[in-house]
Amino acid sequence: MRLTLSLFLALATGFANAQGQDTDAAKALGFMRSMSIPLNAVQFFDRASEAWTWTFGKEPGAKLQLSDREAGILEGTVRLNFRSTMLTGREESMGSVIYHVRLQIRAGECRAVVSGLSHTGNRTTTRGGIHLGTIMRNDTDVASAGGMSRSNLIRLHAEVRETATTRINSLLQAMEARIRASVEP
Repeated sequence: MRLTLSLFLALATGFANAQGQDTDAAKALGFMRSMSIPLNAVQFFDRASEAWTWTFGKEPGAKLQLSDREAGILEGTVRLNFRSTMLTGREESMGSVIYHVRLQIRAGECRAVVSGLSHTGNRTTTRGGIHLGTIMRNDTDVASAGGMSRSNLIRLHAEVRETATTRINSLLQAMEARIRASVEP
């Protein structure tokens, strides 16, 4: 009886943890953009690869981790340097937002997915960094960070989210513009 009860509790706890992780992933900030351009898959891949070099590839710490022409996949990680304009915790929150970019390319279509945005604060300060972790879509879903009040944490998170959103959207737009410019006669 105790073995059965222990097994049931272990399964229920595992199921609850898995559910919590799924909901957190659904609340995380992410971007998706689809580009429709009349090219075959190989031409589109070559132009997207070149556009990567001139957009995301120019960002600090950008690394192209997978470039599979036959499967039509480009994947990489990129870093966005961040410095808060808030006075509270300015040096501690200064750091970077790291994110993952995946381009799935088929004939006539390229789907760009940006996910996994995570903020890491400045570790070299005397009090240690303020790490926000996963950037969320809403400020109410922000996890607590040591050394900050909830109101300042929400303001900082909103600032990080706004900075990342602006930069990533401009890079996606520049990438699409570069691909389209290479096709135009």
